[in-house]
Amino acid sequence: MSRYLIPASALVGGLQLALLNPVIALLLSALFGADPGQVGLVLAIMNASGFLAALVIPAWADRRRDYAGPMILCAALTLATVLSLAATTSLTVAGIVLVVLAGPAGVWSGMLFALQRSEGSSSEQVVRTRAVFSVAWVAGPPLATGVMTGFGDRAVLLLIAAVALGSLALSVAIRRSVRRAAARTGPAEGEDARGRADGTGTGRAHGRADDADDGAAAPRRPARRLELVVVVLAITALQAGNAGSVTAMPLLVTEHLHLATVWAGVALGVCAALEAPALLLLGRLTRTIRPTTLLTAGALLAALYYALVPLMASPAALVALQIPNALGIAALTGVGLAWMQEAIDRPGLASGVYLNSRRAGAILTGPLLALAALGASGYGLTFWAFALLAALAALAIRLVGGREEAPSAR
Repeated sequence: MSRYLIPASALVGGLQLALLNPVIALLLSALFGADPGQVGLVLAIMNASGFLAALVIPAWADRRRDYAGPMILCAALTLATVLSLAATTSLTVAGIVLVVLAGPAGVWSGMLFALQRSEGSSSEQVVRTRAVFSVAWVAGPPLATGVMTGFGDRAVLLLIAAVALGSLALSVAIRRSVRRAAARTGPAEGEDARGRADGTGTGRAHGRADDADDGAAAPRRPARRLELVVVVLAITALQAGNAGSVTAMPLLVTEHLHLATVWAGVALGVCAALEAPALLLLGRLTRTIRPTTLLTAGALLAALYYALVPLMASPAALVALQIPNALGIAALTGVGLAWMQEAIDRPGLASGVYLNSRRAGAILTGPLLALAALGASGYGLTFWAFALLAALAALAIRLVGGREEAPSAR
């Protein structure tokens, strides 16, 4: 496979998701007149459909040993979603479109990472691809809101449709590349090809010019059941803190720290800009440091950030604290995904479990955000709850993952 297809697809596909996901609620309100209760209901059902899709589509992909096909399907679903939303004025139709089409379309990113792992990519390569997604998410939301401000709310749907077409074309190109590589492999290497496809073998990257620098994926060490369950729960807890802190940041800044609202946007923007370099750094560290150690360190950095940010009522401190925050997020989104792919011997299932840990974490944020009503500390109490959750996650990962071999020892 061309070394440029995966990062190009990650950039375009990531931009597709970064343009659509943040503006769905705004579009429901502006274009279809949905009230807050209706917006919440549609988003809840859409996320439920995405949760189910992240179980069904990866399982289907693992059985067929085909990850590029579902990528094409998900890109087509995104295109159908925005074209349908552009063509209707009915809230009921829009809700059905989002539930039936947009929910399953979100599985696209998981299928890209599953394909990459099945083709023999190392943990570092997977984390680097995740860094490309972060770049797309830095650009996507401001681009979407800028288009809506300058050209009207419906104009953003045409922009997303154009990007989705690009994602669809790249997914088709990836599938053709995979098929050509499989044809060249031939029956003599059939066992190795099957290992690449179903994740039970070490795999071999196709046509990589940078193998000498990056290395192929290390032999997999499927996790013990207890380790898998505990680390997945810990990752889910970290996802809850990550999602909740982003949601609560504007309220913490204005109501607890008594700073101008703009500093919430500045802090989130700085964190997003730091996330890609942090992912590249952690990706290189996966060569010599075991993933559970990096995950533990990331969880501790997240706990430090959550514990300190309610105490720092200064814009400079708020911005400086985005360094440990970005490192913690990078460990969660990059190393956590890479660990999941090593611990579960089916690439599609591994990516699906990781996607659903994020959705389950988002559900947990509700009760944690409600803690702000319990005392005078307000949203400071919520962030301290995130800190406790992250510290417990770090302890759990350390306890069950402490006997894992370092990459250099494999």
